[in-house]
Amino acid sequence: MEQQAHIESFLNRVRRLRSQTLVLSGTYNLLIYIIGSYLLACLMAWVYPPAVERTGLAIGIFLAGLVYIVFNFFIRNLFAHFSRDDAALLTESTYPDLNNSLINSSQLGRSLEGSKQASPITLEFIHELHRRTAPAVKKIDPSSVIDRSGRTRGRNYLLATLSSLILIALFIPEFLTQGYEHWVNPKSPTQVSKLQPTEPGPVISEATDTDYSIESLELTLNFPSYTGMKTESVKPSDGKIHVLPGTEVEISARTNAPVAGADLVLNGKDNFAMSKENEVALKGSLLVKEKGFYQFRVKTSQGNKHLIAKKYPVTLGKDRPPSIVLFLANPKPVYFNTDKVQLFYEGKDDFGIKSVELVVFINGKIKRLPVKKFKHGEKSAKDSHTWTLAQMDIGPGDEVQYYLEIKDNDNVLGPNTGQSEAYSFTIFDSAEEMENLIAMQEELTEKMIALLATGLVKGASLKDQPGNLTGWKQLFTTSADELIEIVTLAQRIHDRGKTIDQFPQPYLNLLKNITSGLSNIRKNQIDVLNDLQEKLFKPTRAKLEAPSTYTSINNQMIGHLENDILFLIKMTNKQKLARMMGLEEELNELTQTLREEFEKLKDKKSPPGTNELKNKISKIRETLQKIMDQLSRQAQSMPDEFLNPNAFKRLNMEKFSASLEKMQDLVNRGKLEEALEELKKIAEDMQLLANQLNRADSEADNFIDPEIMEVLNNSIKKLDQLKDGQQKLVEETTKINHALRQQQAKQFKNELNELFEDLLRDVNAIRELLKEDNKYLEEHEVMKQLHKLIDEETRLNRKVRELSQATVDANRSQEQDQHFNKLNKARRGQARIIQEKDSLRVNEIQRFKEALPQLLEKYDSLNELAHLKDLTEFANLFKKTYPDVLRWQNNMRTTPNLRENLSGKIDEDLKQATRHNNEIAKKLGSMIRSIRKNFDSSISRKQKQKLEQLAKQENQMREQTEALSQQFEQLNKENPMIPPELQRGMGKTGRHMERAEKNLRQQNINESIESENLALQGLNDTRDMLQQMKNSQGKAGKVQKQVSRKLGTGSNPDSRRGGSARMRKEQVLLPSEDQYQAPKEFREEILNAMKKQTPKDYQRMVMEYYRDLVK
Repeated sequence: MEQQAHIESFLNRVRRLRSQTLVLSGTYNLLIYIIGSYLLACLMAWVYPPAVERTGLAIGIFLAGLVYIVFNFFIRNLFAHFSRDDAALLTESTYPDLNNSLINSSQLGRSLEGSKQASPITLEFIHELHRRTAPAVKKIDPSSVIDRSGRTRGRNYLLATLSSLILIALFIPEFLTQGYEHWVNPKSPTQVSKLQPTEPGPVISEATDTDYSIESLELTLNFPSYTGMKTESVKPSDGKIHVLPGTEVEISARTNAPVAGADLVLNGKDNFAMSKENEVALKGSLLVKEKGFYQFRVKTSQGNKHLIAKKYPVTLGKDRPPSIVLFLANPKPVYFNTDKVQLFYEGKDDFGIKSVELVVFINGKIKRLPVKKFKHGEKSAKDSHTWTLAQMDIGPGDEVQYYLEIKDNDNVLGPNTGQSEAYSFTIFDSAEEMENLIAMQEELTEKMIALLATGLVKGASLKDQPGNLTGWKQLFTTSADELIEIVTLAQRIHDRGKTIDQFPQPYLNLLKNITSGLSNIRKNQIDVLNDLQEKLFKPTRAKLEAPSTYTSINNQMIGHLENDILFLIKMTNKQKLARMMGLEEELNELTQTLREEFEKLKDKKSPPGTNELKNKISKIRETLQKIMDQLSRQAQSMPDEFLNPNAFKRLNMEKFSASLEKMQDLVNRGKLEEALEELKKIAEDMQLLANQLNRADSEADNFIDPEIMEVLNNSIKKLDQLKDGQQKLVEETTKINHALRQQQAKQFKNELNELFEDLLRDVNAIRELLKEDNKYLEEHEVMKQLHKLIDEETRLNRKVRELSQATVDANRSQEQDQHFNKLNKARRGQARIIQEKDSLRVNEIQRFKEALPQLLEKYDSLNELAHLKDLTEFANLFKKTYPDVLRWQNNMRTTPNLRENLSGKIDEDLKQATRHNNEIAKKLGSMIRSIRKNFDSSISRKQKQKLEQLAKQENQMREQTEALSQQFEQLNKENPMIPPELQRGMGKTGRHMERAEKNLRQQNINESIESENLALQGLNDTRDMLQQMKNSQGKAGKVQKQVSRKLGTGSNPDSRRGGSARMRKEQVLLPSEDQYQAPKEFREEILNAMKKQTPKDYQRMVMEYYRDLVK
């Protein structure tokens, strides 16, 4: 239903947008017609004055055109019917990829409303169509469906027409005024605009004793429109003006003597004509944009001008800048570049907010992202914004600083701005994280090898000492303590490795197996320690019993560690090699850049300046230095098998620097050919290292050897066969079930029609009860009071979080005290809210109110299923819905101290709903029993034989599934890269097959089909897991040759680096009984030797060799 609602909402938005577009288009054309007609009329009066004598004809033509536009663009378009289906067809004409799915969804969606006939289209089909159509619709912007070209064209024409009108008004104002007067009053004289500036003339004193002055003043203040302030009159006024910039001030003045006219003089330079209302009354206006003063210049009857000396001050008010506060939902110091940051903000301004923007600084570059624009000049705003980092041009390791900027709607001097507090974070760097994980893996390897050495040495010394229970206790105590550190570290690496792409699934499988396997071993050791603790207090005879169990537990740990260490070292070396392989591309790009630079130099007639070349060479040297430093760090921790030392020595920085200096000298002397040859030598050294890395990659050990890979390939083939067999079995069972259902549909047609009519009545009665309860709780005064308390509690919770963070971040003790006091006050407010909520005694009723929409939705679905006469789906949904009503009824009865006037009504309505549910359950159960009884008796002998045959087939497939499960279990023991989920998945699939077989033999066809489908799903999941492992193996490593080498020799044998040479020359000293930890030197021997790349066939022999050393 949610998908259907979304589709309907989309179509309604398309309809609204179409109407809005038509209205705007018509408005533009109407304004163009009116303004154009006015300009045309003025032009006719200007060019051909006698035309004004035909005023009636002109008005008739104007009105005819006006009627045509109103009818064509408003009445005809807006009142024409445009349904959802029309909106769907319009959308599909723009997006043909929808392939009629939208129009089908719109039309079929109506079939669910009020239909009382059996629909040929099932509810599942309609819902599936809605489910598939809704995601496609979500990607479509409704505005893109509407053709806005007509609206855009009309807007452009209107702007051109308005521009013409403005230009004429500015440069030829008499064109408009005289044209208007010709049409309205042909005989009236031409008048000049009262606001038209007049040229300042010389002030000539009149030959009279009259001393002109202003007797009274009245001001009318028309504030700028963006302020929303009403016009203000000052009567009488002292003439002082104190207003915001952009205010128009209308001035009415009376002089002490008659005058012929007057001007307003602003700041001694700008003159504005005043109109004369009578001999002494004057009226004018001025637009205030700057502070200063104004005066009056009067004109005598003789035409002389007299400037009145008094100056009236003009001062400017201040439009305060807006303010904004930024709240973060969950601020973090590090984000992924795909994360979304949730921002909450609260802004204020004295007159109105225009916009809010997100200002971001990334690596010194500034970017502005629109957050919200305000069209109605709101003075305050509380809202949220989701910042999607994926849409930003940011990379790993980038430092990001950001804040919100708010602008007010001042359109006179330009918007004032304010900004929030600035925050910052860093983008997650997977390369740096990979370096950290490799270091953690090396630490894990050393811990595991140290524990292995301890188990080998101490286990061998205790093997022939059956009475040394204290020694065994010390060994297992030490092992248990070290195992918990190892397991914790492995789990940390696993959890962090999941966040980066360089950690493929096989690596995660290995870490998961290390964690689970060693955790089980530690659990066994704890059990043994408890047993040892008891035996230490028993008679001496019990202590002399052979501790075979202890040796077995220790050997289990040794075997697991041996296997885990070998694979962990392989994994770490692979990761190091992958990091070095990443440098190959950088080296190739560097070489190509150098070549291109010299090719450009060859094409120029003269070489570049010394400084220019020096800068380029310096930049290349810096890049090379970074690469060499990284290579040096990698080479120090990589075994010789992965990097040829001789090849690496050739790539030293001194040689590169000398080559670069030589190239620069050759270029300065104009010997570009020789410089290019020197570059080729450097490129050869780079290529040498790249070849060495490629060789190391091709020879590196695979995690899954060819034998196991062959087993996995065979398992995939077997699973494909099992899938095909299981699919056919499902189809055969479904075919029998379908035939029986068709037979029953004919027999029970009338009974089912009557049943669903009864079910509809009961379901609708429950729906009405729930709707009434919802409305009742919405309107009840106590519930409204609770909602206010909940809103206040939410605000206080957010405030407590902010104050808690501010208290932690405060630097000065005084600030901390202030934040702490505010925090305590907010917490007291929280406690007060909780008490007030509890005093209302409606908490359980509020929970019921919150659950009502979901409960009502279930009964809406039951109503739809009843209309569609789908008995199976109706019964399944009713089983899940009925207990909900019973649970809420029980909650209302058992919850103490509920408000009676509310709980009493809800409890009574739930009782009625339960009675209706009981009726539904009785009718439904009776019909299902009748159908089942008829179903069982309807199975023919031939169908029973077929079911028995299918049961035998299921049994055979189950045996094959169990064999695969055992095979996967054994593979997991041999190779920790094989995930245990393979064995678990096949075991679960086998149990589904077993249930399916049982139901087939008992002729429970519906239950059998359900189990068969679950088994088929299990086979699919296991097959996908195997294929993913196979693909991951291709990513984690390539198939390599097995090169036989002696342990610890590498490509350059060295007896000092662990191996048999040292062991032959030195005497091995076994520790005494109380020395339960292996000597440090011995652990280092194992650590060095196990880090060597050993051929697979010799790995087990090596481990046995170490065991022999400590016997």
